[in-house]
Amino acid sequence: MNRMIFTMIFCVLLQPASGQEIKYINRDSLNRFCDRIMQTFAAGKFREATQFFKQHSVMDSTSVNNIGITMSEQMAGLMPFYKKIVGYELITEKEVKNSLALRQYLLKFENYFLIFDFFLYNNNTGWTISNFYYKDAPGDLF
Repeated sequence: MNRMIFTMIFCVLLQPASGQEIKYINRDSLNRFCDRIMQTFAAGKFREATQFFKQHSVMDSTSVNNIGITMSEQMAGLMPFYKKIVGYELITEKEVKNSLALRQYLLKFENYFLIFDFFLYNNNTGWTISNFYYKDAPGDLF
């Protein structure tokens, strides 16, 4: 019994380290992963979404942790003004050849929105998420 518990704990501890090695062979599987992250954000689980993202990105773990902490703190202060999350949608998808892509999502609140940018990169052996941003201004969308 102790051996099984130790094995489970060991596997859980190794999961984040091995998760950063994940590359998606095709864009469709990576697109579904981005959608899954946005579903987690839409459920109001900001820190969980960033941790999930960290396991499958080439971004520095410390940077992703800081994004999760900052986002959780900001949302706690903004939710009284933005109100309830009502959903998300993919608003833009751009591709440069078969090497770079940008997926932009709109996280919709009752009173406002956030825009999420996922930068995807293909090094000819697979796709990864190379970077991620969120903002509250439409900027270059129009």
